[in-house]
Amino acid sequence: MLSPDRAARRPAFRILRLATLLAVAGALTGCFRPMYASDNTQAGPALKEKLASIQVVRIEGELGNELRNDLIFALTGGAGNPSDAPYKLYMKVRSTSSYAIVNTSSGLPEAKVVRVSADWRMVQAGAEDKPAVASGSAAASASIDVSQERFANYSATRDAEKRAGGTLSEMIKAQLAAFFVKQQQAVTAPVGPAAPPR
Repeated sequence: MLSPDRAARRPAFRILRLATLLAVAGALTGCFRPMYASDNTQAGPALKEKLASIQVVRIEGELGNELRNDLIFALTGGAGNPSDAPYKLYMKVRSTSSYAIVNTSSGLPEAKVVRVSADWRMVQAGAEDKPAVASGSAAASASIDVSQERFANYSATRDAEKRAGGTLSEMIKAQLAAFFVKQQQAVTAPVGPAAPPR
């Protein structure tokens, strides 16, 4: 059992601890900023402009065209594909599927996973034959229930590809943003002291 003196001090300690936690939380609120914020000092104020300065080149196929549209919207916020951009983005898109669940009694598949993947490379406009300034790959998946009707399966697969493609466009956008952030950090990195003469 606590003594009356310690019991009286206990609420004061709780209040002091809570005040300390609130002060620390308040001090840390300025340390976290969204990557795409206009005042982000790490990425520079022009990160959105840099992402919007990428022209997404035509991708073959219906899925490629949908992914291209999603990516253009993600990069420009709906402003459209820039025609005279300093960067060009090339992509190769693939879609594969595999059965995830098979009914043991009937031997028929019940669920399928659709995987959409893309390899991308970004080059400077006018220097398409030179090495890419950045490149990467990304993949996203979506699952569907397998039906015994062929058209229903086709429709569900296309819907899964669209969902996976939307996720994929956001992943590629994040990769491109990370490239520009890293590039900005390399430019603004402080230069160390010069080596003393020998």
